[in-house]
Amino acid sequence: MDEKKKQGTLNGDTKNENGGHKNDELKNLIARYVAEAIKNEKATWEKDFSDRIVSEREDAAKMATMSAEDRAKAEMDKRQKDFENERQQYVSERAEFEAAKELAAQNLPVNFARMVADADKDVMAENIERFKAEYMKAIESGLS
Repeated sequence: MDEKKKQGTLNGDTKNENGGHKNDELKNLIARYVAEAIKNEKATWEKDFSDRIVSEREDAAKMATMSAEDRAKAEMDKRQKDFENERQQYVSERAEFEAAKELAAQNLPVNFARMVADADKDVMAENIERFKAEYMKAIESGLS
């Protein structure tokens, strides 16, 4: 029999006190974790999906009772709201990107870009300077 098969699936696998392989225990633990994560995500997805269906049905029922003019106005309002949401998301992503660039330019960790980002460049610059001061103070206290 092959030596790896005697040891288990991974190099250095040894038997535990129950006669099973440690790697088998690890595989079982990972499999349970993955199954639980999938189950939780599926439940979340199904809830979101059912909520969206209910919302769409309610919107369709409202639209059916509206006049053509009211329906057009409601559709326009919905499009405007969707546009504003997308615009706000773009602005915040752009601000985070700019903050990450500035942090990198100052040799600071870019992981904090979301914390210092702001649509107003002056406010973002102030946030970065405050962060830099606190970060350097933390480094200095850690070294002493």
